Amino acid sequence: MKIRVIVLIWLFFCLEFSQTFASEPANLASVSRIRRPLQIEDFRFGGGVGYGFYVTNQMDYVITTNFGEFKELIPSYFGSINKSLNRSFEVGLQFRNGHLLTLKSENTQGSTCDFNEAQFMVNYSLNHNVDLEKQPFTYNAHIGLGLTQFRSKYFTVNVAKEEIDEILASVGYNGEIVSSKDQLEKQITVIGNFGLSIGWRLNRTFSLYFENSVNISTSNKMSGNLFKRSWIPPDSYYYTALGLYIKIN
Repeated sequence: MKIRVIVLIWLFFCLEFSQTFASEPANLASVSRIRRPLQIEDFRFGGGVGYGFYVTNQMDYVITTNFGEFKELIPSYFGSINKSLNRSFEVGLQFRNGHLLTLKSENTQGSTCDFNEAQFMVNYSLNHNVDLEKQPFTYNAHIGLGLTQFRSKYFTVNVAKEEIDEILASVGYNGEIVSSKDQLEKQITVIGNFGLSIGWRLNRTFSLYFENSVNISTSNKMSGNLFKRSWIPPDSYYYTALGLYIKIN
């Protein structure tokens, strides 16, 4: 008896469900969207170029562009894939091949870092237009978490000759550099970020994104300064970039 009652109730709800969507055909698109979460039109693929700058106690308040062999504006490249979940949220993966350089203390000492990085990203559209369908612009806040592998070095500068005077410490150069304090192997550390981006739809296929983020690692060795004992503040960098994305419709 209980089974018959359950079957009758199930048939009743099926009938009501079919009648509802028959009278509201617009909802069929919503159902289809839910049933096919991997539709290609929900994705955007792209990449671009930007610049990274040390933050916290390794930061430089003046960007050095013409001081011998030192140029702090070193291009860093990224690739990204993102999937919209609804009008407000999208998730994605971003990969970076980056370079950092800073001179400080009146250009008498410096740090450099080369890294490869992958982060899982969550983007939230402040104007609820993450897929750029309603308007040509989206204003996104984002957070991310991932891993970065890096090598770095810490050195003094010969100001007169505008070149490296002495390498004091290094990480990840596997014997290429010999200094008073070396760590041979490249390091892998957890890194997270938060920031803002602006997206502009050029047409149905292409869009431009201006991206800015503060990236905070759990390491104190991205500066190459192995003499630094404190983990607070951790090594961090600011990243600003311009990316071109493709959306397949």
